[in-house]
Amino acid sequence: MPQSLWGRWLVSGLWFILGSVVVVCAFWADDWGVEVVRLHGSGWSRWLAGRVSYWGDWYGVAALGVAFWGWGHWSSSLDVRRLALIMGLSAAVAGMGANIVRATTGRARPNAEVASGWYGPAKGLRVWTRGARDFQSFPSAHTAVVAGFFAPLALVAFRSRRRARRWGGMSLALFGTGLMAWARVWAGAHHLSDVAVASLLGLGVGGLVISRVRRLPHK
Repeated sequence: MPQSLWGRWLVSGLWFILGSVVVVCAFWADDWGVEVVRLHGSGWSRWLAGRVSYWGDWYGVAALGVAFWGWGHWSSSLDVRRLALIMGLSAAVAGMGANIVRATTGRARPNAEVASGWYGPAKGLRVWTRGARDFQSFPSAHTAVVAGFFAPLALVAFRSRRRARRWGGMSLALFGTGLMAWARVWAGAHHLSDVAVASLLGLGVGGLVISRVRRLPHK
């Protein structure tokens, strides 16, 4: 087996181990997170979490995508325009994937007036009923969309030879995804494990989309 292939397998294995540790820790801390939100999630911070949840989902992602593509058009950069389209595609795929999974798991939301637990597709798939969304907690579609949108940017920035572009792109991706993850938990709509898995889902989708697209910007 070529040495470069061994390196890829090693990196993939390390990422898998790290992701597994994050998910396990998030599940372990779920009850603690719900209690913290119950005690402190009120006032202006709860309002802010609601605004981030509303405007940061498809509305915000679409606006950022258009702005990013417009920047590429203004600067005559085909690479930037291509990356903007890839980011939009990644966000859409991650969001659809999260919606499919959360409808089948039927996990109750922390703010739902039902006992905490996993109710399965019998509850989650009943999308036409008024309370179906109370059983669509895992994973967070909001977080998956945002993570999927920023993942290609972070991966491209990570490969950049320019330090400012590398750290700027990765920091923006981390901030955007982290802000949405915080907002969904703080609004009482999701558990910590919901947003952790959604973030990894978005990152995985972004990596998969990038691996299928050639001639990505890397300078």
